[in-house]
Order: sequence, then structure tokens, then C-alpha cells
Amino acid sequence: MNRVAEGAEYLDRATERSTHADIARGIIRYRELLRNLVARDLQLKYRGSLLGLCWSLMNPIVLVGASTFAFKYILRVGPERYPFFVLIGVLAWSFFTNSANMSTRSMMDGAGLIKSVRFPRAILPIATVLFNLAQYLLAMAVYLPVMLVIYGAPQVLPFVAFPAVLLLQVLFTAGLAMLLSVATVYFRDIRHLVEVALSVLFWTTPVLYPLEQAGESLRGWILLSPLSPFIVSYHRIFFEGAWPEPLLWLLMSVYAALSLAIGSTVFLALEDRLGEQL
Repeated sequence: MNRVAEGAEYLDRATERSTHADIARGIIRYRELLRNLVARDLQLKYRGSLLGLCWSLMNPIVLVGASTFAFKYILRVGPERYPFFVLIGVLAWSFFTNSANMSTRSMMDGAGLIKSVRFPRAILPIATVLFNLAQYLLAMAVYLPVMLVIYGAPQVLPFVAFPAVLLLQVLFTAGLAMLLSVATVYFRDIRHLVEVALSVLFWTTPVLYPLEQAGESLRGWILLSPLSPFIVSYHRIFFEGAWPEPLLWLLMSVYAALSLAIGSTVFLALEDRLGEQL
């Protein structure tokens, strides 16, 4: 009964006018629902699979192997310890792209829940981000120690910057997920547009190549690509054993703040008629 009362209270506030603070309060109040959605997605993804979570661990290794063969042995470009370099970028990139792609389906997939249960609707795209975050952290926990043993650990002190960089990427991704989730309900073509945009964005982001390998005139433009400062920062921390430069911190903070502001604003503007559109 308490949960029903809380849901009714949330709906009453939503009919007046939801605010950015309401999104945060709703996520905190319904954190148990959020946790259950993430756990459900993890169980459903690997249900009936013999290898289970191993499939998520295999995908980056396949991409790293193919990239290493193509860039290191055919094109003969890339730094030393190239597989380690690529793996760092691929894991972070996969977290972002999987979250973006899944967020475009989150409202449609949760249509039954939206129409039958009262809860903050922003929980659905946020759950997709946390689901992919869990997989990212699992892959990092498995592969990073192995790579550090094989290729040697650089200076480890900068490793403490990882949680801050990851938090900024999570905030950036969450804002984009809210934007894409609600916009796709009204404009279904966005789902296909996102797939095309991500394939282009991949090559403008230094996932497979070091930023320094690009010409000086191109580096500034590459850093404008929204995932670039995050990927470069991960390379600095784990591959080079260095602290991300102040410019990278500034860009990551600006991108995260803009994404959250735009994503939540658009979400609040369009969420009132979600039930009708679904």
C-alpha cells in the first residue's frame, strides 16, 4: 500500500509540472525498482545460454583481435602494446553505444509497465545505462588485471582518477539516454538514425588510434567528438599511467552537464503524453 501511495503522490506531482529535481527524487525513491529492472535485464539476456556472461566478455576480445591484426600487422600502425590500448577504448565505447542503442527501445519495451504501474518513467532509460555499466565494470574487472600482468603496469597512482572519469561518462550517457528514449517514442526513425550516427562517431573517436597520431590541425576537432575526451582519458590513466589533462576534464564536465540538462529538459517536456504515443 505504501508503494501505491507513493506512486499516486508521484503522479499527482507529475500532472502539475515535473522538474529536474523530481527526476532525481523519483530515481532515489524507486531505487529498488531500478535495481530490479537492471537485474531482470541481466537475467533475460543470458537466460538459456550455455556460456552466459562469457558472451559479453568475448565480444571485445574479438574486436581487439581483429583490430590488432588489421592495424598492427597489415597497416603497421599503432603504439606498442596495441591490444591493451584498443581494449581500453573498446570497452568504454561499447558501454556508451550499447546504452544509446538500448535507450531508443526502452520506452517501447516498457510500454506495458508504463501503462499499468505508476513510477518515474526516467527509470527506464536510466536502467539501460546501469545495465550496460554493470557489464562494463565486469569486463574491466576481468581484462584489466590480465592486461596489466601481460604488458606491465604503468604508474598506478593515476588509476584513482578512473571513478571520476567514469562518473562523468555515466552522467553524459544518462542524459543522452533520456533524450533518445523519449524522442524515439515520437519519432521512430531516431532509432535508425542513432545506429548510423554511432558508426560515424566511432571513426571520429580515438578508439583504435592514439589522439597524437592525428595531425595537430585535426586533434582539436577530434576532441569535439563527444566520446573523445572520455576515451583519451582512459588511455591516459591505464595505458600511459598519466593524469588526464585539464582540457580533458573541462570537456568531459561540459559534455556531461550539457547532456544531462538537454536530456532531462526534453524528457520532461515530452513525457506527459507517452502513454498516448505508446
